[in-house]
Amino acid sequence: MDCRTTLLVVAVALGALGGCTIPLRTDGTSSGADDGTALDGRLSRCAALGDKASTDADCQGAWAEARRRILPLPLEK
Repeated sequence: MDCRTTLLVVAVALGALGGCTIPLRTDGTSSGADDGTALDGRLSRCAALGDKASTDADCQGAWAEARRRILPLPLEK
């Protein structure tokens, strides 16, 4: 490999790595301070509740937040 090809490969690799660290979409509701541990705690509590979790308001909110974080936003029509 010549020097120019090597530099091109390194530049593409660094660009791909940098692209992996940039968030693709933000909805503006997260301050960035919460790394998910609070939501994890809420979801663990709901799992411990068993069947009673389906009527618990905090569990319903935690599940909604988890869906917002995991599933893509619906497309606008």
